[in-house]
Amino acid sequence: MLCDSLWTKEALANLVKNALEHTSSGSTIRITWQNTSLTTRILVSDDGCGIPPEDIHHIFKRFYRSQTPSHSQGIGLGLPLAKAIVEGQSGILSVQSHPGEGTTFTMSFLTKP
Repeated sequence: MLCDSLWTKEALANLVKNALEHTSSGSTIRITWQNTSLTTRILVSDDGCGIPPEDIHHIFKRFYRSQTPSHSQGIGLGLPLAKAIVEGQSGILSVQSHPGEGTTFTMSFLTKP
């Protein structure tokens, strides 16, 4: 795939850290990938608390913190940094979440010809 491996590892680490912060002990965090002829996708999924609908459009803003009580101690920089890293490489970082069911972040990059 077309990306800088060190920066992509940094983005992936931020997504995993976020999943760990929002998933209770004994829950599952999965890192998977999908290859097509055009893209490679890296998915980080958890079965944690999910993201409330009112927060989903704000999570990539620097210093944004949900008003929903959480055990998370972050300051709101991990997800914006991950998004900047991925988009800085012409990739896409997207999220799908269902409160009470979990969240999946997907990093998509073009595949080398």
